[in-house]
Amino acid sequence: MLVADPDLIARWADAWAISRGAAMPVARDGGLYIHVDQPDQIGRYIFAHVDAEAIRPLAASIDRPLLYLKVCASADAVRPLLPPGWEIAAPGYMMTAPLSVMLNRSAALPTEFELCITGDDSITFAYILDTAGEEAARGRIIAVDGLIVFDRIRTADQYQRRGLGSAIMRALAAEARQLGIKDAMLCATPAGRELYTSLGWSLHSDYTTASLSAAQNLLS
Repeated sequence: MLVADPDLIARWADAWAISRGAAMPVARDGGLYIHVDQPDQIGRYIFAHVDAEAIRPLAASIDRPLLYLKVCASADAVRPLLPPGWEIAAPGYMMTAPLSVMLNRSAALPTEFELCITGDDSITFAYILDTAGEEAARGRIIAVDGLIVFDRIRTADQYQRRGLGSAIMRALAAEARQLGIKDAMLCATPAGRELYTSLGWSLHSDYTTASLSAAQNLLS
């Protein structure tokens, strides 16, 4: 069983908050809490491992949807700690890699696309535009305490399987190299995990998301 590194998870959480414009994580109820304050998410609790003594009472105390528990463990390990009426989302995966593995792999951008890099003090953005100037793919990186976190890597549906995701990753890795940082981390979906594995990333831990269902909340 893979066990997440709490320090890595804490740095990833800091980067996630910066990337999404959320409040910075604070220690609360045995985990890290990020107040997101968005229509689709009130906030999230992040646990680097299964802590039944913290997670079980916390889940029991939550009485609304859109307040998420995020645990670096499998769904099978998290499910027994949840009250009735809770739902577990599609699996996620924490993944790590040295930046060098992406820089050493070919990811040439097809000539009909254009790569654009922008950024501010904390976030570097990469976009790939098609011939009409429309966004075909995008992604971003955030540097936190010697770690580069990749976030929001997306390819438009009509441009899937064209190597654009790989090109975005390599372009961002090249930008990160200029900061002198060697290690990278991201949270992947099942589909994203396939891409990142092909680029040399390794599984760090499972990542399970749970929340009170909206239907249960209406009944309570």
